[in-house]
Amino acid sequence: MTTSTLHSIKTFQGGEMFATTEDMLFILKLEGSWYEMGKQYGELSRQHIEPMWDRLVQPMLDNELTDEEEAYDLFGRRVFEALSLRRKQYFQGVADALGWSVEKVVLLDQSGPYAIYQGKLHSFSGCSSLTSWGKSTIDGRAVIGRNMDWNEIFLEFPVYLTVYNPTDGSNKVANVSWPGWQWLVTGVNDKGVYADLHDGTSMGGNIVSAEKPSFLNSVFDFLAECDSLEAISARFQASRTDVACIWMLSDSTGSCSFENTLQENRKRSPEKEQNSFVTVNSFLNPDWGLGVRDTMSQSLRRLENLTDRHQELDGKMDAEKMRYIFDLPLYNEDGTFKENGGVTKPTNQDVDLTNYQVVTDLKEMNFSIKLPALGENWVTVDLNKMFNK
Repeated sequence: MTTSTLHSIKTFQGGEMFATTEDMLFILKLEGSWYEMGKQYGELSRQHIEPMWDRLVQPMLDNELTDEEEAYDLFGRRVFEALSLRRKQYFQGVADALGWSVEKVVLLDQSGPYAIYQGKLHSFSGCSSLTSWGKSTIDGRAVIGRNMDWNEIFLEFPVYLTVYNPTDGSNKVANVSWPGWQWLVTGVNDKGVYADLHDGTSMGGNIVSAEKPSFLNSVFDFLAECDSLEAISARFQASRTDVACIWMLSDSTGSCSFENTLQENRKRSPEKEQNSFVTVNSFLNPDWGLGVRDTMSQSLRRLENLTDRHQELDGKMDAEKMRYIFDLPLYNEDGTFKENGGVTKPTNQDVDLTNYQVVTDLKEMNFSIKLPALGENWVTVDLNKMFNK
């Protein structure tokens, strides 16, 4: 499925929502100032964003582990006040469209860190990424595969590919996430700079640093402003996160990752002459002084599987081969590891399952997206068309 077969279902002030042949995948194309794009997002997502609040945030407020005032203060007002002007204008637009306070919009956006703060969010999630470029691909193109593994509750919500076309000179950005989670999760800009997020709490601690700004939103700003892997890497080097995380970064020249605790960032790069790179949920940079540690989501097995599958196809990689690798399951039906397997978990056989997958071709500038736990098919979206190029 390509962009030309998307079906427009809703428009609002320059923004447009498209349906796909898969019931739980939607495309949002936004254009204008950041405030205008926020209003477009709020109106277009209205039918999906309110159930996200009801299922993710309201139960945490109701359990009285923290009171409502503290939640709105720590994960609403505090986060909003430290955002860039771009993000403030955007969230204000979302709030105005929904008729919510901006603190409520930001609290929903931050409901993941808020759940970590409350000690309720299951961590050790099993996200996996693989980048292939240069001599490893059919013509030197860069191709990235990525699984977003999380809790089953997220199967209740649709997945959004949201495309931002700002008029202030910022880079155009595409991001795959759920309604109301508007920080950078799996994204690329129109200059071909890519970033995706992995849970790092099993390595860096299930802790929130409430005195720091939202790094998840900072990375969105990095994509809006950086034109190369070198540039976005420099931003990471100069930053500290508020939640432990691991980021895979790529452009057409290669890839690297950043393993972030609340106090330190460590960059991990491929070996010289290496044209592939794998990121999972374990810290793998030896400079930490840690032995290589596994997670409850089988990080080391996933690392081995992606490394081996890529080696088998080295020199032949393209988007089709990457989709093939990410279609391979990690487990057999009986719970044993699949021989010559991959990383995908359509069902929860350890601590989570694969909510969505993205394969990115940086030469063709397209996203292929799949929701394997729902039995849906790959949908390919031409980002050049979404970016008005």
